[in-house]
Amino acid sequence: MPRISLRPLEPFEKYYESHQPALTFRAQTVADWQLWHDQLRAKVIELLGGFPDQRCDLQPQIVEVVEKEGYRQEQVVLQSQPDVSMPVYVLIPQEVELPRPLVVASHGHGGGVKEILNEPMNSQAAQHIQQCNYDYAVQAVKRGYVVIAPEQLGWGERREEEDVQDNWGKSSCRKLSFWAMMLGKSAVGMRVWDIMRCLDYMETRPEVDSSRVAMIGLSGGGTVTTFASALEDRIKVAVISWYFCAWRDSILPVLHCECNYVPGILQYAECYDVASLIAPRPLLIEAGTKDNIFPLAGVKNAFAHAERVWELLGVRERLDIDIFAGEHQWSGAKAWDFLAQWL
Repeated sequence: MPRISLRPLEPFEKYYESHQPALTFRAQTVADWQLWHDQLRAKVIELLGGFPDQRCDLQPQIVEVVEKEGYRQEQVVLQSQPDVSMPVYVLIPQEVELPRPLVVASHGHGGGVKEILNEPMNSQAAQHIQQCNYDYAVQAVKRGYVVIAPEQLGWGERREEEDVQDNWGKSSCRKLSFWAMMLGKSAVGMRVWDIMRCLDYMETRPEVDSSRVAMIGLSGGGTVTTFASALEDRIKVAVISWYFCAWRDSILPVLHCECNYVPGILQYAECYDVASLIAPRPLLIEAGTKDNIFPLAGVKNAFAHAERVWELLGVRERLDIDIFAGEHQWSGAKAWDFLAQWL
């Protein structure tokens, strides 16, 4: 008699364990790597829902300029797509010679971009910033980098009105993700496109050395940093803080926001394959020993897979990891030296 199995996830788990993704990294030569790289990058773009065929006029509007301690902060509204407005914050360091390298700072879940600018809207947000060492956009500008920090779609000011009215930290990710999926798009893909438009804009800014661009992000910001850096060669250095982890060990067994999921991607690649598209460019991974939503074992497993790519390309020194004693937070212990070394 056949064994009775009522667990809905069992066939998926067995498939995962018995099948390798079609475009997982198997290259033995640099020529093999180049073919793999091009094929997987094209497939990831397809799975994300593709990008617009044309770039619309950005129509930048500077709506606020604030002088801060050691830097100037501009709020700018850009047109990412014809019907999509994107608020961004541009931070310009003072008393340094310009142009300077650019850091794209991507926030995660919570109160939106204001938190990485250290502008909490209430005491809960202030506590979140402190617990997560979350003001890394400010940390970057105070180290002499020009910074652009976009409000990610579905968070902060870019939420549906009912979510704004609900509470300060509620995102519109669920609605965004399901609408996008039903229309052949993805939240990740739309956010990556926004990052590309940020780079388009910063190329017009005289304060920026566009040949020296880094991207950093924690958690949901790490998701966008992973995909954007994998698909955008203008990003020369990346720091992924608490996202880089085998999906089998993180977003599948642990309850995560809907915006993390890309339909069909595990047929072709795991997280470490996508992140390895960043090679041969420098990549630093941050991982805390006490984070329970991106388990450290899954991070180490993913890192071991990624090492093979940088090793094949003869640039193993450009891949590093910061495993720190902490929870779901930005470390920065290695990140700033890493950026200074490679930018």
